[in-house]
Amino acid sequence: MAERVLISTFGLDAEKVLRSLRWVSYDRLALLAGGRSAQEPGFRRIEAAERAAGTGLEVVAVDPFDFRSCFEGALGAIRRHRKAGREVRMNVSGGTKILADAALLAAFQEGVEVWHCEERPLRLPVLRGVTFSDGLTKAERAVLAAVDRPRPVSSLVARLGEEGHREATVRSAIAGLHGDGLLSLSIRRGKAVVSPNPDVAWFVRTLR
Repeated sequence: MAERVLISTFGLDAEKVLRSLRWVSYDRLALLAGGRSAQEPGFRRIEAAERAAGTGLEVVAVDPFDFRSCFEGALGAIRRHRKAGREVRMNVSGGTKILADAALLAAFQEGVEVWHCEERPLRLPVLRGVTFSDGLTKAERAVLAAVDRPRPVSSLVARLGEEGHREATVRSAIAGLHGDGLLSLSIRRGKAVVSPNPDVAWFVRTLR
Protein backbone atom coordinates (compact mmCIF):
# COMPACT_ATOMS: atom_id res chain seq x y z
CA MET A 1 0.00 0.00 0.00
CA ALA A 2 1.28 3.49 -0.87
CA GLU A 3 2.47 5.74 1.93
CA ARG A 4 -0.23 8.26 2.85
CA VAL A 5 0.62 11.95 3.22
CA LEU A 6 -1.70 14.39 4.95
CA ILE A 7 -1.10 18.00 3.90
CA SER A 8 -2.68 20.35 6.42
CA THR A 9 -3.10 24.10 6.60
CA PHE A 10 -1.90 25.53 9.92
CA GLY A 11 -2.06 28.92 11.61
CA LEU A 12 -1.88 29.23 15.38
CA ASP A 13 -4.48 26.73 16.62
CA ALA A 14 -2.87 23.29 16.90
CA GLU A 15 -6.16 21.64 17.86
CA LYS A 16 -7.55 22.03 14.34
CA VAL A 17 -4.64 20.01 12.99
CA LEU A 18 -4.56 17.52 15.87
CA ARG A 19 -8.24 16.71 15.27
CA SER A 20 -7.51 15.86 11.67
CA LEU A 21 -4.66 13.58 12.77
CA ARG A 22 -7.11 11.61 14.87
CA TRP A 23 -9.73 11.33 12.15
CA VAL A 24 -7.83 11.05 8.85
CA SER A 25 -5.48 8.12 8.28
CA TYR A 26 -1.93 9.13 7.32
CA ASP A 27 1.71 8.05 7.57
CA ARG A 28 3.41 11.40 7.03
CA LEU A 29 2.36 14.98 7.81
CA ALA A 30 3.13 18.17 5.87
CA LEU A 31 2.08 21.57 7.25
CA LEU A 32 1.36 24.58 5.05
CA ALA A 33 2.25 27.46 7.36
CA GLY A 34 3.67 30.95 7.62
CA GLY A 35 7.05 31.54 9.20
CA ARG A 36 5.54 32.91 12.38
CA SER A 37 3.38 29.82 12.88
CA ALA A 38 6.43 27.59 13.20
CA GLN A 39 7.51 29.64 16.25
CA GLU A 40 4.23 29.22 18.11
CA PRO A 41 3.49 26.78 20.99
CA GLY A 42 0.85 25.11 18.82
CA PHE A 43 3.47 24.09 16.30
CA ARG A 44 5.59 22.54 19.04
CA ARG A 45 2.56 20.52 20.18
CA ILE A 46 2.14 19.10 16.70
CA GLU A 47 5.86 18.47 16.37
CA ALA A 48 5.90 16.61 19.71
CA ALA A 49 2.87 14.52 18.70
CA GLU A 50 4.52 13.50 15.43
CA ARG A 51 7.79 12.71 17.15
CA ALA A 52 5.96 10.49 19.65
CA ALA A 53 4.13 8.73 16.83
CA GLY A 54 7.35 8.21 14.90
CA THR A 55 6.00 9.84 11.74
CA GLY A 56 7.66 12.47 9.62
CA LEU A 57 6.86 16.19 9.75
CA GLU A 58 7.46 18.53 6.83
CA VAL A 59 6.85 22.28 6.86
CA VAL A 60 5.99 24.04 3.59
CA ALA A 61 6.58 27.74 4.15
CA VAL A 62 4.01 30.08 2.57
CA ASP A 63 2.78 33.63 3.05
CA PRO A 64 -0.62 32.94 4.65
CA PHE A 65 -1.96 36.30 3.44
CA ASP A 66 -0.92 35.85 -0.21
CA PHE A 67 -3.22 33.61 -2.24
CA ARG A 68 -0.69 32.82 -4.95
CA SER A 69 2.01 31.87 -2.43
CA CYS A 70 -0.40 29.55 -0.63
CA PHE A 71 -1.71 27.99 -3.84
CA GLU A 72 1.75 27.35 -5.29
CA GLY A 73 2.98 25.95 -1.96
CA ALA A 74 0.06 23.55 -1.73
CA LEU A 75 0.26 22.55 -5.39
CA GLY A 76 4.01 21.97 -5.16
CA ALA A 77 3.61 19.78 -2.08
CA ILE A 78 0.86 17.71 -3.71
CA ARG A 79 2.84 17.14 -6.90
CA ARG A 80 6.11 16.43 -5.07
CA HIS A 81 4.57 13.71 -2.91
CA ARG A 82 2.63 12.20 -5.79
CA LYS A 83 5.81 12.03 -7.83
CA ALA A 84 7.33 10.06 -4.94
CA GLY A 85 4.46 7.58 -5.25
CA ARG A 86 2.58 8.66 -2.13
CA GLU A 87 -1.20 8.96 -1.69
CA VAL A 88 -2.08 12.57 -0.84
CA ARG A 89 -4.89 13.90 1.34
CA MET A 90 -5.58 17.50 2.34
CA ASN A 91 -6.95 19.07 5.54
CA VAL A 92 -8.05 22.72 5.26
CA SER A 93 -9.22 23.35 8.82
CA GLY A 94 -6.41 25.59 10.04
CA GLY A 95 -4.71 28.84 9.11
CA THR A 96 -6.05 31.97 7.45
CA LYS A 97 -9.06 31.89 5.15
CA ILE A 98 -6.71 32.78 2.28
CA LEU A 99 -4.50 29.79 3.06
CA ALA A 100 -7.45 27.41 3.40
CA ASP A 101 -9.10 28.62 0.18
CA ALA A 102 -5.85 28.41 -1.79
CA ALA A 103 -5.13 24.89 -0.51
CA LEU A 104 -8.68 23.85 -1.40
CA LEU A 105 -8.25 25.23 -4.93
CA ALA A 106 -4.98 23.30 -5.30
CA ALA A 107 -6.74 20.15 -4.12
CA PHE A 108 -9.54 20.69 -6.66
CA GLN A 109 -6.96 21.28 -9.38
CA GLU A 110 -5.17 18.04 -8.58
CA GLY A 111 -8.18 15.92 -7.66
CA VAL A 112 -7.00 15.31 -4.09
CA GLU A 113 -9.20 14.07 -1.24
CA VAL A 114 -10.00 17.01 1.09
CA TRP A 115 -11.16 17.14 4.71
CA HIS A 116 -12.39 19.88 7.01
CA CYS A 117 -12.10 18.82 10.65
CA GLU A 118 -13.86 21.01 13.20
CA GLU A 119 -16.50 19.47 15.49
CA ARG A 120 -16.54 16.40 13.27
CA PRO A 121 -14.63 15.28 10.18
CA LEU A 122 -16.23 16.40 6.94
CA ARG A 123 -14.99 15.16 3.60
CA LEU A 124 -15.47 17.88 0.98
CA PRO A 125 -16.94 17.07 -2.46
CA VAL A 126 -13.73 16.88 -4.47
CA LEU A 127 -13.72 14.21 -7.17
CA ARG A 128 -10.64 12.18 -6.43
CA GLY A 129 -8.34 11.90 -9.43
CA VAL A 130 -10.35 14.44 -11.47
CA THR A 131 -8.65 17.79 -12.08
CA PHE A 132 -9.68 21.18 -13.47
CA SER A 133 -7.58 20.35 -16.50
CA ASP A 134 -9.86 17.41 -17.26
CA GLY A 135 -12.66 19.91 -17.86
CA LEU A 136 -10.78 21.55 -20.73
CA THR A 137 -11.41 20.44 -24.30
CA LYS A 138 -8.54 19.37 -26.54
CA ALA A 139 -8.81 22.68 -28.39
CA GLU A 140 -8.80 24.72 -25.16
CA ARG A 141 -5.64 22.93 -24.05
CA ALA A 142 -4.04 23.66 -27.40
CA VAL A 143 -4.97 27.34 -27.18
CA LEU A 144 -3.57 27.71 -23.65
CA ALA A 145 -0.35 26.01 -24.70
CA ALA A 146 0.03 28.31 -27.72
CA VAL A 147 -0.79 31.62 -26.05
CA ASP A 148 2.44 32.31 -24.18
CA ARG A 149 2.40 35.92 -25.42
CA PRO A 150 -0.03 38.19 -27.31
CA ARG A 151 -0.98 36.60 -30.64
CA PRO A 152 -3.43 37.68 -33.37
CA VAL A 153 -6.45 35.40 -33.32
CA SER A 154 -6.11 34.82 -37.07
CA SER A 155 -2.51 33.54 -36.74
CA LEU A 156 -3.49 31.36 -33.78
CA VAL A 157 -6.36 29.86 -35.78
CA ALA A 158 -3.98 29.18 -38.68
CA ARG A 159 -1.34 27.63 -36.43
CA LEU A 160 -3.76 25.31 -34.65
CA GLY A 161 -5.41 24.49 -37.97
CA GLU A 162 -2.10 22.95 -39.02
CA GLU A 163 -2.39 20.73 -35.95
CA GLY A 164 -5.81 19.51 -37.06
CA HIS A 165 -8.15 21.85 -35.15
CA ARG A 166 -11.11 23.31 -37.04
CA GLU A 167 -11.37 27.10 -37.16
CA ALA A 168 -14.80 27.17 -35.50
CA THR A 169 -13.53 24.93 -32.70
CA VAL A 170 -10.51 27.13 -32.05
CA ARG A 171 -12.57 30.32 -32.04
CA SER A 172 -15.07 28.71 -29.67
CA ALA A 173 -12.22 27.64 -27.37
CA ILE A 174 -10.80 31.17 -27.34
CA ALA A 175 -14.22 32.63 -26.52
CA GLY A 176 -14.76 30.10 -23.74
CA LEU A 177 -11.36 30.68 -22.15
CA HIS A 178 -11.89 34.43 -22.35
CA GLY A 179 -15.31 34.06 -20.76
CA ASP A 180 -13.74 32.08 -17.91
CA GLY A 181 -11.18 34.84 -17.39
CA LEU A 182 -8.23 32.65 -18.36
CA LEU A 183 -7.28 34.69 -21.45
CA SER A 184 -7.56 38.34 -22.49
CA LEU A 185 -8.92 39.62 -25.81
CA SER A 186 -8.25 43.04 -27.29
CA ILE A 187 -8.28 44.91 -30.61
CA ARG A 188 -4.89 46.13 -31.83
CA ARG A 189 -4.57 47.96 -35.15
CA GLY A 190 -7.92 46.55 -36.18
CA LYS A 191 -7.03 42.95 -35.35
CA ALA A 192 -8.32 40.73 -32.55
CA VAL A 193 -5.45 39.71 -30.30
CA VAL A 194 -5.51 37.03 -27.61
CA SER A 195 -3.11 37.31 -24.66
CA PRO A 196 -2.39 35.64 -21.33
CA ASN A 197 -4.44 37.24 -18.55
CA PRO A 198 -1.69 38.60 -16.28
CA ASP A 199 -3.91 38.34 -13.20
CA VAL A 200 -4.24 34.55 -13.50
CA ALA A 201 -1.26 33.59 -15.69
CA TRP A 202 0.36 31.81 -12.74
CA PHE A 203 -2.76 29.63 -12.37
CA VAL A 204 -3.13 28.99 -16.11
CA ARG A 205 0.40 27.57 -16.20
CA THR A 206 -0.77 24.78 -13.89
CA LEU A 207 -3.50 23.80 -16.38
CA ARG A 208 -1.24 23.25 -19.39
